[in-house]
Amino acid sequence: MKYFILILVSLMACSSLAKTTANLREGVMLYGYDPVTYFTQSKPLRGTSAFQLQQNDVVYHFANQKNKDEFSKNPQKYSPQYEGWCATAVAEGYKYDIDPLNYKVTDGKLYLFYKGWKGDAKKPWLKNEPEQIKKADSNWPKVKITEE
Repeated sequence: MKYFILILVSLMACSSLAKTTANLREGVMLYGYDPVTYFTQSKPLRGTSAFQLQQNDVVYHFANQKNKDEFSKNPQKYSPQYEGWCATAVAEGYKYDIDPLNYKVTDGKLYLFYKGWKGDAKKPWLKNEPEQIKKADSNWPKVKITEE
């Protein structure tokens, strides 16, 4: 019995060491913006912790219960590509933070981009989006496991 408890405690410790590779701000995806609104509104809306959901070690905030329920039905549809990292950076082989208001929905997928003093990462993406998507999709398995 004591070996069972020791194994159980060891497994719990290992699972608590597991860390998500997602781009989180204060533990929340999309800086707290509601992922469903990227697809349903003219611009994304801020969510609230009152309508919060954890999916695969990632916390999402929603603007309302309806959006939370919609996300719950099909999280893959509403989750950002590359776990919320800048799509252009992933295409170039690295992780970089995003501006949650700088995005594009293409073929039902949400792509996010950096925008700040270094420039607008969406601009080079748009020059040849199909090729950028191929490069980012190809790079993602390697980029995913790297540090920011």
